[in-house]
Amino acid sequence: MEADKNPEEESTLNYISLKETLKLGLARAGQSKDLREAKGYLIEIQSHFKGLKLRREDREELYTKLQNAFAEVNAKIEDERLEFEYEALANYADLKATVAEGSSLAVKSRDFRATWDFLIGIQNRIKAAKLFREQREELFTGLQDAFTTVKSWRDEERQTFENEAQQNYLRLKALVEKGLIQAEETHEYKDTREYLKKIQAEFKGIKMAHEQREELYSRLQTAFDILGKRLDEFFRNKKKNWSVKMQYKLSQFEVEIFELSEALKKEQEYLSDLEDQLDIIVSAGRESSAKIGLEARIGSAQRSIERKQKQILSLEMERNELQVRLEQPDDDRE
Repeated sequence: MEADKNPEEESTLNYISLKETLKLGLARAGQSKDLREAKGYLIEIQSHFKGLKLRREDREELYTKLQNAFAEVNAKIEDERLEFEYEALANYADLKATVAEGSSLAVKSRDFRATWDFLIGIQNRIKAAKLFREQREELFTGLQDAFTTVKSWRDEERQTFENEAQQNYLRLKALVEKGLIQAEETHEYKDTREYLKKIQAEFKGIKMAHEQREELYSRLQTAFDILGKRLDEFFRNKKKNWSVKMQYKLSQFEVEIFELSEALKKEQEYLSDLEDQLDIIVSAGRESSAKIGLEARIGSAQRSIERKQKQILSLEMERNELQVRLEQPDDDRE
């Protein structure tokens, strides 16, 4: 009799224990926000059934509850999969059209900065969108082709610039050398000053490498300095009138304004380069000391540009006032 009783008691105890385990496991699965984690809890409960002595009706009761929980979780996983698939297909269609637009822009546009920024925006959207791996890889491949196209056009334009810059350099070099000789030898001071000013005007807006521009401008400045010293000597020896002296001063204003304008252009180009570098770091998603350093250098460059703009404005006002005075009749001057 005792031998018959023990298996029955064991089955009863197993049922009670497993029922409690099932209750706790189902509660954990129901509270989990991660469906795959919830399914893992159910699989763990399922493992408790193996080799456990239970009456058939008890096993069927508990196993039915477990299977119902499995069915519910699997249904939610399937719904989630279908929802992801639908959203991924919609995102893929939208981004594929946008990548095609970026590719077309890369071929047609010569506003490289705007095109590059547009492509960076697409890149960020692809990174953030829900997509299947193969969809994301396809979009990134198409986008990379557009980036490569922009870089190719930019390199081609740079080569064109360098060729044109060399031609401009040789032409201006001949003019500057001629102006330097005149400044050293001629006694036609006014005509020479006008000639040097014409050469100076040639620098504005012309394509030339920085070092070539600096070299020729330095030579031109030397010509202005030589002419200025000769004019000073001329004024001391011949005691020329106020008008001639003011003409020289006016030319100095022009030199200072031009020099500041050239320096301003260099700083603006330097600022643009810094901003490009910062864009690359930001697009890469890296927070680093290099980013902080670039932002500090950008701020410093912006302040320097503002100072030079104010200096140029002040010099232009003084130059204009002097020009007005020079244009007045002699008997109106003090």
